[in-house]
Amino acid sequence: MTSANTSPQPLDERDLATVRQLYSEAQNWTRHYEQLIVNANVLIVSACLIFVGLAFGDKVTLTQALAMMAIPIGMAVIGMVLTQTLFKLYAACIERMIRFERLLGCFDASKFQSVDHQGPLLSVDLMALPVKAPTSVRFFIGMHGFLILAYFGIAGLKCL
Repeated sequence: MTSANTSPQPLDERDLATVRQLYSEAQNWTRHYEQLIVNANVLIVSACLIFVGLAFGDKVTLTQALAMMAIPIGMAVIGMVLTQTLFKLYAACIERMIRFERLLGCFDASKFQSVDHQGPLLSVDLMALPVKAPTSVRFFIGMHGFLILAYFGIAGLKCL
């Protein structure tokens, strides 16, 4: 039976190159998910507004208008779920990046102290978990919640 070595093994140059490449890929995916959050929500809100406009057409009956208003309500719910799903993927990428940053020694104050006397490359605050939702996620989830209420209000006005 072999004993487990508990001391961390230093990474050789090939391993460091792999970590750098994986870190770069994680950054790219993080940016991709941020862009998807914004672009998908803009598309959903734009499509919802088209249905709201159609619901107020001159030749639309009350039943048709209410059916058309159900579509943006459903799309707003889908927008909230999609935003939360994309945030979870974003957060997983951030967690991977933190791991790679630790492996690269970005949080090690003594490693770079002799170079520029400014401490670690990255603030220790950046490795705080769990990952907090960026402003865009909070904005779009709140906006969809507000729009759902507005769609119900608009449907109620149409009934009057």
